[in-house]
Amino acid sequence: MLHVAIVGDRDSGKTTFLGLLYAALVKSGSDKTDDLRFHAALDSIEEITGLFQQLMSGAFPDSATKEGMHEFSFELAFEKPRGGVLARFGSRNQAAGTSTTVHITLPGRLDEQHHGFLQETATGRGRWRDALDADAVIVLADSTKLAPKGEDPEPGPMETYDGRVEAFLTSIVRWRARGGRDVLHPIFVFSKFDAIKPEVVRAANVEPTPPDVSKTGPRAVYATTLLEPNLPRTLAVLQEADRGKLRFARPSYFFSSVRTEAKAHGRSEGIRLRRIDGAGWEPDYSGHEYFALLEYLGEIAAQTKD
Repeated sequence: MLHVAIVGDRDSGKTTFLGLLYAALVKSGSDKTDDLRFHAALDSIEEITGLFQQLMSGAFPDSATKEGMHEFSFELAFEKPRGGVLARFGSRNQAAGTSTTVHITLPGRLDEQHHGFLQETATGRGRWRDALDADAVIVLADSTKLAPKGEDPEPGPMETYDGRVEAFLTSIVRWRARGGRDVLHPIFVFSKFDAIKPEVVRAANVEPTPPDVSKTGPRAVYATTLLEPNLPRTLAVLQEADRGKLRFARPSYFFSSVRTEAKAHGRSEGIRLRRIDGAGWEPDYSGHEYFALLEYLGEIAAQTKD
């Protein structure tokens, strides 16, 4: 089983992200010719389908859905060998017909942790305890809060969040010194990337659109150029040489976009829907990024021992 924890700041889009990941699963497994197959666990199906229905109706998750959505488990299988985006980790192909269970945890906002979680004696509680043992951690970076690199000494909008992610990763390092898996895969997801401020892109001297997911080198340069002014302490933890038993794999980066539209009668904005091949509608989102992320998780799982 692959254990994945998702962390993010307040209103960074954690629940929407998980719902769109499920939408990508549904679409990938909807045709008999598709390579990917999935099966949602029964203990997850009620919450995740409720979330999915909200997105498919053009609505963002409501507060009740956000409060109730804490985990999601599914079995992921590839019918054919994959070339994939994990070639740097060894074998390029995942064996045809292999499957694995992926368990995703949303432990909560980092500012909601129990105080002792950040201390040397921390053991964690509940879902945060599960997060300490994760094989992969998905860190959401709210693109609307990214600030351009500058000489302004004032704290940036992500400074507090940066400190909390740093503390969380440091807690994992301390916890793994006691035992458990010795590799952690960091994954950065730029949520709301369609709403990134133009001045941030200009100051970073990068294109408005990130390099293709297959171009891992240029994509890493692109992503770190945006992250370095905003999450410097988080990136520093991943680059530290002395971490004891734990080893961080090379980070990977994905960019989530969801097109929105204003609702009538003064209601809040909703998700724009687009027609899909054949019949029906789906959220107008960066599906290719989610498909690539699913493949990435599958290939990590193929190299992770139970």
